[in-house]
Amino acid sequence: MLLASWVMLLSLPMDLALAASCSSKAPADIVIALDVGHISGRPGEQCRRFETCPWGETSARGVPEHEFNVRLAQRIKDKLDSAGFRSTHLMVISTEGTDGLRERTTRANSMHADMFLSIHHDGARDEYLKPWQFEGKALFYFDEPTGFSLHVSPRFPESLDLARTLADQLAARGLRFTTFHAPESPAGAQVPFLDASRGIYRRDHLFVLNRTDMPALLFEAGFIINRDEELILSSPGHQEKIASAMTDAVRKFCSAHR
Repeated sequence: MLLASWVMLLSLPMDLALAASCSSKAPADIVIALDVGHISGRPGEQCRRFETCPWGETSARGVPEHEFNVRLAQRIKDKLDSAGFRSTHLMVISTEGTDGLRERTTRANSMHADMFLSIHHDGARDEYLKPWQFEGKALFYFDEPTGFSLHVSPRFPESLDLARTLADQLAARGLRFTTFHAPESPAGAQVPFLDASRGIYRRDHLFVLNRTDMPALLFEAGFIINRDEELILSSPGHQEKIASAMTDAVRKFCSAHR
């Protein structure tokens, strides 16, 4: 998902709750809000170019981002459950726009989650997409960008700690981060790094990072507009690597704060 204006919040909350802590809990009691980014696409409906889709990006082969998000988030949940993190809640929202963003944060806050993990897949600005034909359909691709990225607000220092831990686990499995969203990259989000050595970007105005009362991060697994990377991201083996990295990151993050 190229993080566009509809996920921006112009004013930050005045009273910030204290960050939730998982350090004193057993794995089964650590509450994880696992957010599936965007909403399901409506059958037969496509967004026009230069228009933000409520179901996120559209892949090079015409698959809505939300479908990628659901599959990856479910695999992450299964991995967390099997590792003993049985209080992981998969959040699938059907409400569009700001109301849907508010629903995500309200749910996470009401369950007193210890962390908020939002799962997405990436794209690029429309003007950089190139036309091609796939299975008789006119679609768009952009093969240049590759790699994952992590997006956090520094309002909770623990959010950056969580992102760094996850980035290290992903790198240990051979996954590479992208510099595509850096300020000098015109096709990306053009936001500053919080940690340029790990692909972690500063996002002060994303609703889901600024209205959650716990450490939170938004994870972009890779670029589904890249034709080769789309196939990699679709593979169970790659999804398993990400799920394993996410599970070990949660374990290490909570242990490090004891």
